[in-house]
Amino acid sequence: MGYLYIVVFAGFLYLVPAILLCMKVAKKTTAKMGWAMAFGLIGLPILLLVVGGLIEAQGAAA
Repeated sequence: MGYLYIVVFAGFLYLVPAILLCMKVAKKTTAKMGWAMAFGLIGLPILLLVVGGLIEAQGAAA
């Protein structure tokens, strides 16, 4: 359970600056570019973690 707190805290420390950066980019350029940055900084790492977890779980079950 202690690892969960570390992961949530690290995620919070990563997400807050990433969201603020995406909002700043969207204000300086276009909203579409802000959403592209958000996908690259937030969506893609989450997607990779989920896919990696699924692959690891499938390997552990075999």
